Parts: sequence; C-alpha cells; structure tokens
Amino acid sequence: MKRRACQVAAIWVAMILLVILYTDREAGTWQYSGEELALILQTQAQADAADQAADEAAAQEKREATARREAGLWGKEDLYNGAPMMLSARTEDPGLNLMWGDYELTVSYTSPEALDVRVVSAGRQAFIEDGSAQLEAAQGASATLRFALTDATQGVMVACNFPENVQSLTVRRVGQRVFSPDLAAYAVLLGGVLTWLLVLSWDTRPIGAKRRRDALILVCAAAFASMPAMLEGLYLGHDLFFHLNRIEGIASALRCGQFPVRIHASTLLGYGYAASEFSPEAFLYLPAVMRNLGVSMVACVQCMDMLINLATALVCYASVRRMFDSREIAVCASVLYTLSVYRLVNLYTRATFGESLAMIFFPLMICAMVDVLLRDERRWPLLALSMTGVFMSHLLSTLFAVGFCALAALCALPRLVREPRRILACVKAAGLTVLCSLGFLVPFLEYSAEDISTSVVLHTDRYVQTLGALLMPFAGGTGDTPKVGEKLAGTIGTQTGLAVLVGCALLLLVRYVRSKPESQPVRGKLPVAFLGLGTLAMLCSTAFFPWAWLCSLSAPYSTFFMQIQFPWRLIGPATAFLCIAAACGYLGLPRFERAGAALALALSVVFAGWVMQDYAGQEIFLARDGYLDSRIIQYEYTYFGTEKSAFAVGDVLTAGCDAQVTAFDKQGTTLSLELSGTQNMQYLELPLAYYPWYRAQANGQACSVRRGENNVIRLYVPEAADALSVRVWFEEPLTWRLAEWGSLAGFVLLVALIARGRRRA
Repeated sequence: MKRRACQVAAIWVAMILLVILYTDREAGTWQYSGEELALILQTQAQADAADQAADEAAAQEKREATARREAGLWGKEDLYNGAPMMLSARTEDPGLNLMWGDYELTVSYTSPEALDVRVVSAGRQAFIEDGSAQLEAAQGASATLRFALTDATQGVMVACNFPENVQSLTVRRVGQRVFSPDLAAYAVLLGGVLTWLLVLSWDTRPIGAKRRRDALILVCAAAFASMPAMLEGLYLGHDLFFHLNRIEGIASALRCGQFPVRIHASTLLGYGYAASEFSPEAFLYLPAVMRNLGVSMVACVQCMDMLINLATALVCYASVRRMFDSREIAVCASVLYTLSVYRLVNLYTRATFGESLAMIFFPLMICAMVDVLLRDERRWPLLALSMTGVFMSHLLSTLFAVGFCALAALCALPRLVREPRRILACVKAAGLTVLCSLGFLVPFLEYSAEDISTSVVLHTDRYVQTLGALLMPFAGGTGDTPKVGEKLAGTIGTQTGLAVLVGCALLLLVRYVRSKPESQPVRGKLPVAFLGLGTLAMLCSTAFFPWAWLCSLSAPYSTFFMQIQFPWRLIGPATAFLCIAAACGYLGLPRFERAGAALALALSVVFAGWVMQDYAGQEIFLARDGYLDSRIIQYEYTYFGTEKSAFAVGDVLTAGCDAQVTAFDKQGTTLSLELSGTQNMQYLELPLAYYPWYRAQANGQACSVRRGENNVIRLYVPEAADALSVRVWFEEPLTWRLAEWGSLAGFVLLVALIARGRRRA
C-alpha cells in the first residue's frame, strides 16, 4: 500500500514541479518606457476629452436607436460600431485591453512636483475600482498602486498631470508570478489521467491487461481528438463568442455570490443577460470556476474540450460494452464515435458546447433504452441519467432524444403490451428526469411567458443536408464556409464520415453473406436496428423529410419546427447509432477482426485529422492574454425592441431633475449608488437590463421596478428627497428555490438508485 501511495504521490509531485519549472514569470506584465509611454500615458485633459467623446458617441447611438424603434425597426447590423469582438492585451493602438481582475501599476518618475495619477478608460470608467493616487515629488522614485477591473475593459490608460516627468510604467496582473494557473489546470487534467492509468496497472490479472489495453486506446483517441485544444490560443467557431460570454457571465455572477447563476452579470457591458433561464448551463460551471481561480479563458475552453473528448470516449465504451458484452466492439465504437466527423465539427468548427456535451450521453441513452425496452427494465435509472445529461446540455438534442426513444418504444410496442412493467419503468425514468431538471424548467417556463424574445426561427427547409453530402468523406474549408442555406451544411462537415459509412456497409455485407441465423454473430438484431434508426435520422436531415410543408403550417406549429433551425442537427443522434452499427460491421467476421479494427482506426484518424487540420488553419481568434468584449450579437433572451448597441457603461438617467451621481458601486447584479439633487425626480433609469424579480430600495424604502427606455430598469421612488441612496438587486422567488431543492433531491435519488443497481448487479 505504501508503494502504491508513493507512486501516486510521485505523479502529482512531478506535475507540481513541471508547473513551477515552466511558469513564465513575466506573463501578465506589460512595460512601457521611452517613446512607448505615449501608448499608455496621457494628460488629464486628454483623458477628460476622451471621456467626453465617449459620452457623445453613446448619446448619438441612443438617438439612432430611438429613431429605429420609432420607425418600427429593431437591431443594428454592426453592433460593435466597427470595434472587434476580441483584442490582444497590447496592440499598436493606445491603451491596454484587459479582462477583469486585480492589477498593479508601478510608476517610475522624477518630478519636482506631486503627481496625480489615475487609471482611466474612456466609456468604461465604471469598471475601474481604485487606481488613483498622489505621488510625492521625488528624484528617481518608484511607486506602486493597485486597481481592479470588474469587467472586461478596453483602452486602459494612465492619466497624469505631468506626464513628462514619468520615466516608465509597468502594469502587472496580480497573482501570476508564483505559478501559472493555466499550467496548473493542464497538470490537474494530465495528472488525473495518469493516476487512473497507474491504478489500472496494479491489476496483474489477465483481465487487468485487457483493461489497460482498452484504457490506453481510449486515452489516445481522446488525446488525438484534442489536438486543436493543445494549440496556442482559440480559433473562431461559429458559436464560440456566445459561449465564451456565457462562461464569463457565470464566473462574474459566482464572484459576487450568486448561486445558482440566474443573470450573467458581466454580459452586455454589465447590463446583465438572462441566458441561464433559457439555455441549460450546468456543465459550464466547471470552466467558470476555473476562470475565477485565475485560469485564462483559452485554457478553460481547451480543458473543457479535452474533458468532453475523454468523457465521450469513456461513456461510449462503457455503454457499448454493456450492450454487446464485447470489449473489442466497445473500443471500436468508442474510437469511431470520438473521432467522428460530425462530433469534431460540433466541438471545433461550430463550437457548440451544448450539442457537444449532449453527444456524450447519446450512447448511454441508447444502452439504457435497450435495457428498459428489451432486457432488464430495472436499469431505468440509467435512462433517467442519460436523459437528464442531454437535457442539461442542449434543449434541441433533448427533443431529438425523446423522439428516438418514442420511436424505439413504438417498435417494441408488442413487448410493452405484454410486459407493462416496462412502461412503468419508462414513466419512472421520465418523472425522475423532470424532477432533476426542475431547477431549470420552472424559471424557463416563467420567463418564456414574458415578452422576451426566445425564438430564433429559420426556414428549416433552406438548411437541409443533401443526400450526396452525407456520403462525403471530408469536411469543407472552414475559412471559406458560406453562411447561407444549403451551402452551410455542405461545407462545414455535417456528415458522419466515411469511416462510419464503411463500417455500416461492412455490416450489411456480413449480414448478406452470413444469412443463416445460426451463423450470425452473438450481436443479434441490435446492430441492424441501430443502422435503421441512424439511417432514418440522416434521411430526416435532408429534403426527404417534409420540412417545407411543416414550415408552411400556421403558427405556432410552423414556429416549433422552424426553431430547429438546422435539420442536419439530427446527424448527432444518427452518428451515435451508426458508430455502434459500424463497429459491429468492422468486427463482423471473427477471422478478420484485427484487420477490421485496424481499418476502422486508420480511416477514423485520417478523416478526423483532416477536420482538425482544416480548423487549425485559421488565424487565432483569442490569445491567452486577450480581451473579450462582453457584447453579444444574438438578440434572443432580451425583451423585444432592446437595442444592445445603445447600452453605455454606468449610464444613469434621471427624469424631472438634473441629479448628480456621487457614488456608484456594481457587484454582479447588485447596484448601489448615491445621488444628490433629486428633489423633483420622476423616475430613475439604471444600467441594468430589465428582467422580472429585480428588487430595489431607495433611502431604505421599497420602490417600484419597471421597464424603462430600451428595456432597462426604471425605478419609481416613493418619496422625493434632496439625496437618494439606491440599491437594486436580483432576488429569486420562492418557487425557484423550491424547484432547485427539488432538483437536488432528484439528483440524490438518482445517484442512490444507480448505486443500488450496481450493488444488485
């Protein structure tokens, strides 16, 4: 036992030493001297002029937004007004572009007079806390002051009354010099995998050798699928920017004590965004917590991608092995699935975290469905686990999963009629899934009843996949991807891939050649059934399914089908079915199992490598020290008519008086401010996007919270006063809290039932 403990300790000591050894001590440090000072140093007058220009630009944007609303229009084509969504921390333009966090500013100066120094950012000054000091006159002196950024801040500068007396400036991110949080995150992931492999090596029995073989293959497959996640920086995927802001929004809310997160506090320049009520985010808490531990956004996403790949390989292996009681088929299916073209396109080219997470649970759902419908219905907790996993990942994938479960139940209807206990098992699985999901379902249903835009509808018949494109072996060129109609599906790689199709063809060939029942492999009819379901799903992604007719129906029926947007999303569940069938095809002939396995591995590596090589051929979208804008392009999840481009940081508007803001403090969704000159004030509008369940107090008295201009929070103060102390915060209703406790009880029950099932087995 001591020897084994020493082996485990050696792995983690090695990880710690590697992190310390390879930490870049200068990471997060930016130095300016000589002519470079002009890139970050400016006079007080220049800072004031920049602030005034930013205020005038914001006022002009508001006027344009008002004109659009009066004309019945909504939205602006260029939400960013020409500004990029991301920037490197240091560019050729003046100022630093920094993410939230604590920073130190070191000023080296020689001045006969006292220096007034302050950290500024035109248009985003409300995001800067502290960062001002008066430095005494001295010769060759150096002073350090600390400041904090509550949100991503672009164009951070240093304003000084005598800039000519400053010799050098150094901005340093606090907490980056001892060890690299990024390297620590990678080390924890690698150390966990090595520890698992080490534990497997302790089993010297013949079965232990088989387990180690399978584990090594799965780890290698996951590692190969993670190649793009091992590169420097992040490459742009279709939905990447949206998901990056979701992670930042969750992290920001967690830092301010909000749990579970209901409003993304940092999104939309701090106005907040209720994405949590409309899109499940349970699995995004992991990268959000990593962000709050100092890990860069790049490392968070890369570690998340690696974990998704590893979890996909392990879950697929365990599910298929249970169905067929064959390690070889399980390994082959797992490799095919982990390296399938559509899954990699989802993860990288499309950067859809939700669908990629849902694909982890598809094989488990298939396994549980087989158990409940055909074998041991007492395994229904596994069906509840898989459906909960899919639901908490992606809503549309849940719709597809439910549809295929219903179709499978219809095919097994005679057995269900003879054995009604299986129907009861399905009902219990559905009930437990709903119970586990209550914490999301209750807020989702409540907010969906509001006048909030939740529909992103597209004519699905224009985004179908073509039959020929389903048979293409390679994905198209990511950099030249058309973003319209059928061309989008035909170029990004919405197909299962030739490696899977070859295996399916071999399955049909084996079934045709070995037609006698007694000569069939032990696998029975399941592979052919999976082949049929997968083929049906693929055909439903094409024009063979009547998408055009469904889109021509009257609302709300047409709206329901148009919210699917891209019918080729059905290739996700199709890939799960077909990879299992293909594995049975490659290993269908006992005499040629090794050759079949080698062929499956070779084809998977070739076609997966093409997809990842094409993805990595782009320019880096986000560097490790990069700045990420918090404005998002999507118009769903806000009230209709919301003009996001008209949001201005820290914008406080008073009607009926010319009040002055004397103190302003925003911590997540909680905003506190002090105002003077408010005697005749009619109402007050604040820089927070309105959503139900915001509460407010003015001078200790509750005040009414309503929707104001551009759907921001408007407060009606009960009594007029010369000065006001206002506090606004988001408070969950009791029904939401009860739903969260219900979800917790559901998860505890689910874990207990699965544990009891394992003991029984």
